[in-house]
Amino acid sequence: MTVELSDVRCLAVLGLRRSGRPAALLARRELAGVRVVALDEGDAPPKDAVAELRAAGVEVLCGADALLPEGADLLVKSPGVPDESRAVQEALRRGVTLWSEVEIATRFLPNRVLGITGTNGKTTTTELAGAIFRDAGLPVAVGGNVGYALAGMPGEIAADAAVVAELSSFQLEHIERFRPDVAVLLNLSADHIDRHGTYRGYADAKLRIFENQADGDVALLCADDQGIRGELAAGRIGGGGRRRWFSSAPGREEGPGGEPLVAGVSTGGELWLDAGGARRPLCRAADLALRGEHNLQNSLAAAAACCALGVPPESAAGTLRTFGGVPHRLQVAGVVGGVTYVNDSKATNVDATLKALTAYSGPVHLILGGYDKGAAYDGLAAATEGSVRQVLLIGATAPELEAAFAARRAAGAPRATPWVVCGDLEAAVILAAREAAPGDVVLLSPACASWDQYRDYEQRGEHFLELVKRMRGADAS
Repeated sequence: MTVELSDVRCLAVLGLRRSGRPAALLARRELAGVRVVALDEGDAPPKDAVAELRAAGVEVLCGADALLPEGADLLVKSPGVPDESRAVQEALRRGVTLWSEVEIATRFLPNRVLGITGTNGKTTTTELAGAIFRDAGLPVAVGGNVGYALAGMPGEIAADAAVVAELSSFQLEHIERFRPDVAVLLNLSADHIDRHGTYRGYADAKLRIFENQADGDVALLCADDQGIRGELAAGRIGGGGRRRWFSSAPGREEGPGGEPLVAGVSTGGELWLDAGGARRPLCRAADLALRGEHNLQNSLAAAAACCALGVPPESAAGTLRTFGGVPHRLQVAGVVGGVTYVNDSKATNVDATLKALTAYSGPVHLILGGYDKGAAYDGLAAATEGSVRQVLLIGATAPELEAAFAARRAAGAPRATPWVVCGDLEAAVILAAREAAPGDVVLLSPACASWDQYRDYEQRGEHFLELVKRMRGADAS
């Protein structure tokens, strides 16, 4: 069921944290005469959020009182709230329209939007795109699933600023008219099965980024990704945007089906971009500040997307040479005793960890484990063979991971990777430090979410950084 904002008389917002609070304030400010009710089903919502909302005239209902109001026409759901929520289930039962925060935010944003999604690389590509705009001296606002909630942007950012938005499957599953001027799909592999139930549900949510695009919009996709190519072959990539491709395969000229490639890599290793029908060199792959094959793809995607919105290619090239990445994604925590410690806590799924392993050619001590999102680990266990010296298992998924590595050994894999169950991150770091030799890499790239032992991946990464900092201090004393 759909609804026009002009017809809404009672709007509810579910979730009072980073997305929900600005969404409720936006609705209260922009929708005159509309009753706005903020709901939080948790027992301890942020006190500052409750106070701010009530001061603005928003009704706030928490805990057991957080029931969908009678007469609600629209429920705006924060991305962290699952569909099993009591209020969501009641909305579905009544036929109340359900929107994501992205949907209501962009109803009040006249700005051009560059939307970026995919299983992995979203944050890096989003922040890189923001840096490209800033370095070019062009106004930009970066947000969505990272940093600034989109609902906080209307009235706060300049009308000519480009909005670069990282978009998760949770944010895209309840859009209605959201239409990015440029939509980027980096890759597709299994993730968040615990939330979506099946890979099909997850992939369908991701693909919604294209569905409302029309002539003049750009749909930018990775030609190298097997998941994306499979969706294309099955006819599931819709929308009316101009479909364009990027590829990190040296010498590749076209995307699937002969469709245009707008960004690629020459056989000599130079990144290039098609700008108005003319191929423009960017920089050599070896000159990129970001490491790893996946970051070569992220760099091409960011450059092509930004240039589609008017950034000069030469300016984008300069940023590619200097942008060093984001916290918790292949972040060097320090070197202790000749051993490099790398924080890749943001690798919360198997594919992200596989991509991280491509960044290192020397012996790796890999820390794996955390909260189970329904992934299979057999392929990961096989992929570590020959490049990973040992795996250190932590968190709730340690038994499942151990079973995957044990199966490889039982099957007689000649280079089966040895593993140790450590329990927690501190124990894993201590063991890795004891056994690593100069030139080795200790890589925290868990392939799992953090919610079993940490609030989020940032807290897990900060703990790793603190552990390495302590070792550096001891090493210097």
